Amino acid sequence: MALTVDKLINDDRFCGDNVFQFVAFLPFALLLLVARVFLALFLWIASIILPNKSAVRQMLSTLACWTFGVYVKTKGTRDPRCSVMVANYVSCLDSLAASHVLGTISLRKWKVPPFFASTLGIRNAAQFVRKQHFADCPNKPVLLQPEGGPTNGKGLLKFTDWPFQIGNRVQPVAITVERLFTNVTVHRQSDARDKFPWSDALWFLCTPVTVFQLRLLPPLERLDDDDNVFAARLRQTLAEALEVEMTEFKWEELNRGSTATRREPPAELVRLARQVKEVLPRVPMRDIMRDLSVTRSVDVTITNFLEGVTPFTPEPSDAPTPSTSQAQPRYVTPVPTGVFPKSAKERQLSFQEKKAQMIADARKRYIERHGLSLALNNC
Repeated sequence: MALTVDKLINDDRFCGDNVFQFVAFLPFALLLLVARVFLALFLWIASIILPNKSAVRQMLSTLACWTFGVYVKTKGTRDPRCSVMVANYVSCLDSLAASHVLGTISLRKWKVPPFFASTLGIRNAAQFVRKQHFADCPNKPVLLQPEGGPTNGKGLLKFTDWPFQIGNRVQPVAITVERLFTNVTVHRQSDARDKFPWSDALWFLCTPVTVFQLRLLPPLERLDDDDNVFAARLRQTLAEALEVEMTEFKWEELNRGSTATRREPPAELVRLARQVKEVLPRVPMRDIMRDLSVTRSVDVTITNFLEGVTPFTPEPSDAPTPSTSQAQPRYVTPVPTGVFPKSAKERQLSFQEKKAQMIADARKRYIERHGLSLALNNC
């Protein structure tokens, strides 16, 4: 089943099955929040007073993990020859987890106080100079998350442009996050790449523990690949390690899609449902509407019904058995020309022909699967 935008985002914070357990946990969560706010104030004062030494930074990183309830598990071995590491994007505190166990620096455009950025292992990408960094900190690799924004971990977004030329040897890192009761990241209309998601961080303070697992994969060599080919290899390696599908969505499209999904008018769903009904006349309208409310795609919904992903009870057919003397069938598969049209009008007509061909093919598969006796054009 193809992934759609709504399957890559979380619109709601609660993710558990037992609401009563979550309600009973809320008083404890509020007490935990108050205690961790005081711990955060101590962390802020300590980051200002204490000198910028490696041992002090490690202590502050540990204190930050206690503050946010972050517990990190690692698998695999870090390659000391890799100055660049590439990971998927799951939460706003991925950088803290990686910095704590791997000593990495993460590039962000967030406008946050300097002490906060330093504690989380963040450096502003606009102020980052690669050559100067590796001259000053040769043992501190850079962590890149080229998806541009977080998902719920069910798919891998299309990589954005790199902030600088990546090296010839890069180590991929697969990140997964587990937490009880609440989702780690929730998409909102106000989300922007340069704004730190404070509401997500607040829920870290309320949660007893959030478990990060960082799986360090074998390094990849560039060989003769350019940046685009090398990035595609990295993305494929991460997707296979996470056992998720690679999508063609960018984070900006994902974030716009979350708002559009919530605001889409019912009339639009009805229009899409009618298109599905024309192809699959025996599928009940209520089942079509239910599936479309999730996919928002005529093609995906048709595929779900044809492949048995979405179950349904077929409606009785009133159509009589056609005879050989009947007129030509209504649905005819158009023959593609194989020539790319020059004008916009011709390209639109070509698109409509391809769409009609796809619908006709889907209808044919449906009729053959369910053994319906309807005339089909075999051209």
